[in-house]
Amino acid sequence: MDETNDFLSNLKKLQDLKFLIYEFSKKRINFRDFGILNIEIPEKSIDLDVEFKQLKKDHTIEEIAWSIIKKYNL
Repeated sequence: MDETNDFLSNLKKLQDLKFLIYEFSKKRINFRDFGILNIEIPEKSIDLDVEFKQLKKDHTIEEIAWSIIKKYNL
């Protein structure tokens, strides 16, 4: 049961991350660009799950969103 709770918790955090990226992005990414675990933009696919897992231990969700925006020039 703990694995299910972890999965749901991470899924919720990824949803929050997508919302923050959308809100903070200067290019105003379209919600249709967001998949469950990624962002699909014409030049690339961004794996949000990988980005989140790499940074979640030492960063807030807001910091992770800004990091992704800066890294991929969103």
